[in-house]
Amino acid sequence: MMHTLYQRVPQVPSLYVKTFQGGGWGPEGNINRIFEHARRNAPCYLIFEDLDSLVTDEVRSFFLNAVDGLAQNEGILMVGSTNHLDRLDPGIAKRPSRFDRKYLFPNPDMAQRIAYMQFWQRKLIDSEVAFPDEICPAVAKITKDFSFAYLQEAIMSALLAIARKKTRIVGDTSTEVPDLDQYVLWREIRKQVALLREQLDQNGSGSET
Repeated sequence: MMHTLYQRVPQVPSLYVKTFQGGGWGPEGNINRIFEHARRNAPCYLIFEDLDSLVTDEVRSFFLNAVDGLAQNEGILMVGSTNHLDRLDPGIAKRPSRFDRKYLFPNPDMAQRIAYMQFWQRKLIDSEVAFPDEICPAVAKITKDFSFAYLQEAIMSALLAIARKKTRIVGDTSTEVPDLDQYVLWREIRKQVALLREQLDQNGSGSET
């Protein structure tokens, strides 16, 4: 969506918000700056990631007032995501005039997880890290109930761990059925999946809305 809007003539800018912290203005000041920027650049695509974490009791009223500024917010398409709709403030989840439509994106199934790993395999084709075909279904098998965000986190964290270690182990591809443990990428992804699985079990799995 962001890419499509960027390619339009004229362009429609996108503003992606992951936190209300930082910058020295405080949460309320940052909310104000975000909406001022969006209004100044309207038409604008304004995305809030993990609304259930963003909108705390501290900023609830200020955020809702900013969203409700209908006259000022003309030309702003607001989209929010959450993995925990049940934790979302009722003032957001159940107030039609704020976020009018809700879409459920279920977690990827086995075939989709394999396809996502194959996407990364193609992306890393010129890297020094070996990525045999067998890793794709192996990772898909151990990532049941993972969202695409969790899959990406597992891969990115594994690649960063490999880079930090400056490891260059490519594995032996001469065997017909290779032992995946010889591949550093598989070993690191498996570690990251275990950590994320623990986090997922604590937080409760949930599809993105």
